[in-house]
Amino acid sequence: MKPIRNWLAVCVCVAFAMATWHAYAQTDLFALETAYIFNFTQFTRWPADAARSELTVCASAHSPLRNGLAALNGRAIGSLAWRFQPLSDKGQQGDCNVLVLSGPDDVTSGVREMFASDRPVLIVSEDATMMPGPVVIRLIEQDDHLRFDIDNTEASRRHLSLSSKLLSLARRVM
Repeated sequence: MKPIRNWLAVCVCVAFAMATWHAYAQTDLFALETAYIFNFTQFTRWPADAARSELTVCASAHSPLRNGLAALNGRAIGSLAWRFQPLSDKGQQGDCNVLVLSGPDDVTSGVREMFASDRPVLIVSEDATMMPGPVVIRLIEQDDHLRFDIDNTEASRRHLSLSSKLLSLARRVM
């Protein structure tokens, strides 16, 4: 019963997002991207960590998505609570479970270290071509729609398991 409910939730969220996107002039693109990112986390499984009670979502303090991501603080993602943390300009990025990058200006030495590691971090970016390594999910604005590509090979390298439902909604899976 729970898988059916999850599938229906994904369908409703995607249908709502698509319908909303048609009213592009009245829609806040950043709010829509934030909603997509929130839904991505609901259909991603991280390696088990009994001591963890939060899902830490990191983005640049200058990111246009920061306010939307921070507004989700305390929301439940399974048994975890969503917690937004701005990226530090000084290197160490803490324990980010999700890394949201808006452009090359967000790439600090700490972000480069995360790309180089195989830590279980869901990396989401709009501009994957300017990143120092592969991203797991790339958001794409195409024909007045918000779409996304998934690099499932990168997700596996990072020990992340993406739901087959999420994979089936992607524009392209690599």
